[in-house]
Amino acid sequence: MQLKNFLFGCISLTLCSCSGGFSKGVKKDLSTGLTSSYNGFAVDDIYLTVDDTKISSNKITLGKKVELIADGVDFYEVKDGKVNPGCRIILTDKVGKELLNLPDAFAEQAALDKTKAASLKAIVTTGNPMQVGETYHLNVRFFDKNKTESEIVSDVDLVMKE
Repeated sequence: MQLKNFLFGCISLTLCSCSGGFSKGVKKDLSTGLTSSYNGFAVDDIYLTVDDTKISSNKITLGKKVELIADGVDFYEVKDGKVNPGCRIILTDKVGKELLNLPDAFAEQAALDKTKAASLKAIVTTGNPMQVGETYHLNVRFFDKNKTESEIVSDVDLVMKE
């Protein structure tokens, strides 16, 4: 991965055992406010993009697609040679009212080869009923359907702009 994360003030704390199957840690991007914790997975990088470009602010133009990406995901529970990631996405307004609640955005996805599941992406398109000048909270939980305690949980406040 690129070392640009350090330019954006990304802090990473990682605890990893040598047994090759357990990882736990926290990643915080000071420029966007994105905070992620992971347990049971290994993760190289977690970041936000808009228009396929990594962003360095939590201010998002209304109508744009925001992607939360976890790269280098490893330590899945493999069954029949495949892995089975899940993705819960919750978007709330400033008073906690849910605008979006997808229990598993990957529900229709078949099990994958481990290499294809190394990069996970949660996508939210901003728009109505969101409003310019308002702040919205995005919570994303990537999880292993074969071992549900393995998870990556990310939170960020998104401020809508024109």
